[in-house]
Amino acid sequence: MQRLRVFCLLLLTGCGFSARPVIVMEPPYHPPSWQERQLALRQTWETLVAERSAREQRAARDQALEAEADAVRQLPVVSLATNGETTLAEAVAVLLTDLPYTVVYGPYVEPTRALTSYISHQRLDRAMATLVHPLGYQATVEPTQREIHIDAMATRYWAVSPRPATDVRFWTALTETLRALVHDEPGAPTAPGYVVVNPEVGAVTVSARVPRMPAIEAHMRPLAVTATPEESLAW
Repeated sequence: MQRLRVFCLLLLTGCGFSARPVIVMEPPYHPPSWQERQLALRQTWETLVAERSAREQRAARDQALEAEADAVRQLPVVSLATNGETTLAEAVAVLLTDLPYTVVYGPYVEPTRALTSYISHQRLDRAMATLVHPLGYQATVEPTQREIHIDAMATRYWAVSPRPATDVRFWTALTETLRALVHDEPGAPTAPGYVVVNPEVGAVTVSARVPRMPAIEAHMRPLAVTATPEESLAW
């Protein structure tokens, strides 16, 4: 009997301390204020405007590139045969007979240099490249502007792989090597051009005669992460 009473007492005591579910009250809802709604609306509108502007810019670039590609494909076909007494200016004038193009000669280009060339039914841009290549020049045809640029110099830009600006040995060696490639031209005391190295941002700019660029680009290729040509070689 005593044991039964103890058992009942324990049972009642346990029931009294049984766990009860915890009721969590949700925080009261506070609608956004007028200022918050205006801020969200302005941010949404600015995002839409920025996205639309980016789409329009991409579409404009694509249209410009397509128009330029179409203009290049529609360039006329020309022919030319010259002897060693014909100057560059005279050969260009013959090639552009009845064509509405303006020729722009860059620094160090000598239009009076004589040349020998044979061009048979080549598209104008390829014909110009064939014509000036033996002289160490490059030609760029801009059909939408109706201009032809003949240059003796080319400029290139590179972003060098991440390297501390304090690595003086690397940057000094790179600068000296590039200057040698730019200026040490056989038969010329000092070839024109320049080298600009910015260790702080890892940028390298080189301007040199067109025939010197392949060696310079070959030296920079394993060091650079990006290269941006100012003008593509038209050879």
